[in-house]
Amino acid sequence: MAVTRLVGECEKGSCATLYRLDGTGDLLVQGYDVEDAGALVGIEIPVGETVVRIPAEIIERYVREHLTR
Repeated sequence: MAVTRLVGECEKGSCATLYRLDGTGDLLVQGYDVEDAGALVGIEIPVGETVVRIPAEIIERYVREHLTR
């Protein structure tokens, strides 16, 4: 399936980015590895899932630009 880039931390290159999966509307998040294991304490991560860290600005910017019209 194809993806549509919605918003990212940088306009070009590979940065933290929010994408929409065409056909389903599901969101894909490209983010940073969580290097502080303490940040994951209390989170149960099932097989096949992962946790990534993204700047809050990514979501805030998407909401400002696309959902508050």
